[in-house]
Amino acid sequence: MSNKTKSALTSTADAAYIRSPSHQESWAQQRRNLEVNTIIWLDLDVSSTNDNLSAKVRLRQAINHFETFEDKQKCIDHIVSLESEKIYFIVSGSLGESVVPLIHDKPQIEAIYVFCFSKGKHEEWAKRYEKVCAVSPNIDDICDQLTKDVAVSSNNLVSMTAVSPNTPGKEINKQEASFMYFQLLVEILTQFTHKDSTKQELIDLCRMDYAGNNKELNVINQFDKMYSKEQAIEWYTKECFLYRMLNKALRTQDIDILFKLGFFIKDLHEELRNLQNSSTTHLGRTTTVYRGLGLPIKEFESLQKKVGGLLSMNSFLSTSAQEAVALGFARSSLGRSDTTPVLFEMMVDMEKCRQPFSNIKTVSGFSAEDEILFSMGTVFRIISINKLKKEGVWNVKLKLNGDEDIELSVLTNHIKRELGESNNLNTLGMLLIRMGENSRAEQYFHMLLDDTSLDQRDHAIAHNNLGTVYDNQGDYEKALKSYEKFLEIKLTSLPPNHPSIATTYNNIGLVYDNQGDYEKALKSYKKCLEIQLISLPPNHPDIATTYNNIGLVYDNQGDYEKALKYYEKCLEIQLISLPPNHPSIATTYNNIGLIYRHQGDYEKALKSYEKSLEISLISLPPNHPSIATTYNNIGPIYDHQGDYEKALKYYEKDLEISLISLPPNHPNIATTYNNIGLVYDNQGDYEKALKYYEKDLEISLISLPPNHPDIATTYSNIGLVYDNQGDYEKALKYYEKDLEISLISLPPNRGGTVPVLIVPSNW
Repeated sequence: MSNKTKSALTSTADAAYIRSPSHQESWAQQRRNLEVNTIIWLDLDVSSTNDNLSAKVRLRQAINHFETFEDKQKCIDHIVSLESEKIYFIVSGSLGESVVPLIHDKPQIEAIYVFCFSKGKHEEWAKRYEKVCAVSPNIDDICDQLTKDVAVSSNNLVSMTAVSPNTPGKEINKQEASFMYFQLLVEILTQFTHKDSTKQELIDLCRMDYAGNNKELNVINQFDKMYSKEQAIEWYTKECFLYRMLNKALRTQDIDILFKLGFFIKDLHEELRNLQNSSTTHLGRTTTVYRGLGLPIKEFESLQKKVGGLLSMNSFLSTSAQEAVALGFARSSLGRSDTTPVLFEMMVDMEKCRQPFSNIKTVSGFSAEDEILFSMGTVFRIISINKLKKEGVWNVKLKLNGDEDIELSVLTNHIKRELGESNNLNTLGMLLIRMGENSRAEQYFHMLLDDTSLDQRDHAIAHNNLGTVYDNQGDYEKALKSYEKFLEIKLTSLPPNHPSIATTYNNIGLVYDNQGDYEKALKSYKKCLEIQLISLPPNHPDIATTYNNIGLVYDNQGDYEKALKYYEKCLEIQLISLPPNHPSIATTYNNIGLIYRHQGDYEKALKSYEKSLEISLISLPPNHPSIATTYNNIGPIYDHQGDYEKALKYYEKDLEISLISLPPNHPNIATTYNNIGLVYDNQGDYEKALKYYEKDLEISLISLPPNHPDIATTYSNIGLVYDNQGDYEKALKYYEKDLEISLISLPPNRGGTVPVLIVPSNW
């Protein structure tokens, strides 16, 4: 039951990628929080007085999302779960003394307010906690203080990603992979052609989320009636739902909300570009601007290690031409142990800037301020970080001059070419698949199919891409149906040797391969290769992909010599035609490692797996299923060497990612349960081994065809446990089930009856 990584073709029109995770929607039970700030109020009498009810109305004008609790433990558990939000916590004096010590140091806690009648008594213990901003019997005083604190804290909400300098021999790291995917997302959002209905979808969502907040609903109504694209900057700078909602979505990379805001993002980006190109910006060729804020300690410490590297601003960035103004904002964070006061000093070369920025004084909602606004995704070089001793503030000097990390740029540009030139839902969906956001990608492909205004080509590509989604989710029947629909359209509209038809034969082959129908898989792959050798250059990456997948079939059939031959052909082309850190190269190293493992050369296998893992960790998001696959494949090496602790460690890493990124009944999860069972089997812990084999079998019987070789593997392994326990009757029963499937699903010359991942030493 070897967990191999498969590759799909990546033509620009209809690329497909294998094993991307599903994504669970993040709607709260009561109402989704569209902003980063949340008020949580814990009080046994929180709903019992009119004063409290009127206070809620007033507090919602400062922070829309409001939750109340009367149960202490439920409240604490909820706070712990809100890792990506900033919480303003109101608590009664009687509960505060016991609850505040438990939640005070959580990074999501921004400020605490103790609402009590015995002010003197509760001020004593509250002095020990710097986040306690008010202790008062007057709820109006607490409302006033909270409103001031929100204004200060909002200035600190700048989302950024720093990457290390491009020193000789440097490898792109995991954080830089996130940097790369965000840059691609920015490009799609700012070039996307948005439908007119998108604005109404946003307004409907906002009216639902801000229900009961009359102040914000009035602003939403104004936006509905009066907004035009020439007013994007004015609306962004208003103290209202738009900028708070946009900053939260960019901070958390909430694709659904970003898509609904897409028209506004594009308008804002284009208005900045137009202002920059006009003579009204009052900025010279070079200029220096400033931003002061309090940066979380861990973020600042990470930034200090990246001097010489790049810093991407992952939201629209407001700056000031006046250093004193920015310095004042930085000083407001002095005295807090969880933040570092920072003054960003940004030197800008107008002629070399890739993203637009402009002085927005003439169009801002706050025309008195000399504000320079940068579009999201603006990238700076980190020049130096030094402390201004007199001010107690750290000075971070940045330079915006258009230079880029060359190695990262090569990989980004290659993936852009693979995604294609069009800026529509297919492009966004394919990027989501790249990022491992499989279920969200499915949502956008269905939206494409429902859009009757699009042409047949866009619908055909959506069918193909849905096939990729279903294949990644383990729904092979749906995948096959989608690919065959796509092929039917292609065969009637394209020449018979068009590369796009080859792509579809490849993807159909992948489905048969996943179903264990290796003869049909090989037939489809060979059709694909035949077309490619006619229509593509000899070193095209798609030919490499097909060699990989043919190798995979021979691997599954036990013909390891042929498999290795095709994998090596694949790698030879990839090393010529792809950037050195491309995920497809990781796939090939992974598969070569599998061959060496099957051949008993564990040293070479481990070396190949480690190369695969190294590339995957730097070119894929951290919870991508391909990373789980490689962890899974490293495990058996240590299992074979008798290092069961290390083997279990790698399988558990695999399982942790797979449970996040895959549907609950995905075959890969079954594979991992099988492999964990094998470790316990080898350790002689037969009860635990049986438990994991049964978990494996439960999923496999749901997700695989009834005669799939992996089911035979599991029957064999369960039989082995009963054999070792001396229950020979049960053992024989499972061995016979194994044999029955193996005689149907495996070729007669297959070495061994089943594709067992690890043959236990006492077999």
